[in-house]
Amino acid sequence: MAPPRIFLSHSSQCTPEAGCDCRDYLHALRAHLEDLGCEPVLDSGFLNGGDVWYGKVLTELKKCHGMIILLSPHALDSYYVMVEAIVADAERAATGDAFVVLPVTLPGVRRRQLPDSRWLGKLNLGRFDMADWQKRYGPGKPPAKIARALRPLIERQGSLPYPEVTDFLVDRISDLSDAALEHTAEILGVATFAYARSHSRYAVAQGLLVERPVEHVGDSCAMRRAVKHLLPKVRSRDHRQEIVDLVVPFARVPKEGADQLRLMGKAAGDRVALLESTLKETADMYVRRASEAPDSWLVGKPAPRHDAVDFVEGVIAEVRGCVLDAIGFGMDHDDDTLRRLLARHEAESGPFTIVLYQPPDTELLDRLLLAFPRLLFVFAHEQAAVARRRKGSVRLAGLTPGQEQDMVITHWEFRRLAAAGQ
Repeated sequence: MAPPRIFLSHSSQCTPEAGCDCRDYLHALRAHLEDLGCEPVLDSGFLNGGDVWYGKVLTELKKCHGMIILLSPHALDSYYVMVEAIVADAERAATGDAFVVLPVTLPGVRRRQLPDSRWLGKLNLGRFDMADWQKRYGPGKPPAKIARALRPLIERQGSLPYPEVTDFLVDRISDLSDAALEHTAEILGVATFAYARSHSRYAVAQGLLVERPVEHVGDSCAMRRAVKHLLPKVRSRDHRQEIVDLVVPFARVPKEGADQLRLMGKAAGDRVALLESTLKETADMYVRRASEAPDSWLVGKPAPRHDAVDFVEGVIAEVRGCVLDAIGFGMDHDDDTLRRLLARHEAESGPFTIVLYQPPDTELLDRLLLAFPRLLFVFAHEQAAVARRRKGSVRLAGLTPGQEQDMVITHWEFRRLAAAGQ
C-alpha cells in the first residue's frame, strides 16, 4: 500500500533572505517524515507559475492523510497557512479524526502568541495536541511527538482507501456544476468548499464510495438519492454507466466479503470462494468491489450442461474455453502456455475469476484446481455457504436475501437511468 501522505503547511516567506532559518526545519521535517515511512507533500512539488492556488492545493490536500502546520513567525501572518489549516480541520472532522492535524511551533513562536495572530487567532489551534520544536535542539532533532502522533496513521495506511477508484470517479463526475456538486455533497453528508471545485469532486467521490447497507428491499439511502441527482447531469453515457458500475458495488457489497475475495486473489495456493446468493449479478458485484481498481478483474462464466455424460469433463472444457476466448484470443494452447498466459494476466490485471452458479462438489473442485491452478473460482449458489467445505475454501461474508435483491434492483434501475438521454 502507498505510504501516508502528509501535507506540510508552511509560510513561503520563510527564507534566508528574510533573516530566518525556518527552511532548515522544513527540510529536516521532510527527511524525518520519509524516515518514518510517510510521503511528505509540499506545495513546491505540484504548484507551477500561473496555477490557481486554491484548486491545486486543496485537491492535493484531499489526497493526503494528515497535515503538519509549521508555525513560524511568518506563518502567524500567513493567509494561505490559515486556509490550509481550515481545510485540514474540516478533513479531520469529516473523517472522524482519521485525518491527522498536528501544529508544530518553531523557534521564535510561543503558544501564547497564537490567539493574537492576525489570521490564525480565530482557529483555536490550541485545542489540538501540539509539538514544540525547541531551538536548543536545532533542525537535526525533530520533536518525538511527531513520530508518536503519526504512528497510528502509518499503521492504518491513511484515510483514502481506494485512491485509483476515487481518482477515476472524480474524472467521471467532472461535468457536474458547482451547484450540482454542492447538492450531491449535502445529500451524502460530506464537507466541500465552494471556492475549490476539485476538492469538492474528491469529497463527493469519496462519499459515493462509502459502504451503505440497507436492511430491506426498498429502503432509501443517501447513495441512491445522490446518484439519482447527479447521473442525469453527466453528459457521457459511458461515464454514467461507469459511475453506476462502481458506486453500487462499493455501497452494497460488504467490505468484509470483498476483502476476503481480494486477499484470496493474492494467495499462492488453491483459491475457492463460496458465496451464498440467489441472483447471478451478485457474484459480479463482489468481484467488482474486490478489484478496487477502475477496471474489474476479468470474469468467465461457463455454462456447463447438466445432462452431459461426464459433467465434470464438461465443466473443465467450458472453463478452458472461457480462458482461451478471453486471453488466448481463440487460439488453442497447450497447458504450459496457458499457465504462462494466466500468470502474466494476473500480474498485470488481477486474477482471472471463474464464476460457477452451482454448489461446490468435491470431485469437481479437485479436477478444476488440478487443471487450472492459477484461476480464482467463485461458487455462487443459495447452497454454497452450507455445502461441505474443501480445505482452503473461504465462505464470503454475505447479504441477506433482501439486501441482495435491493443491490441488484438498484443496479438495474441505475443502469437504465444511465442509458437514458444522449
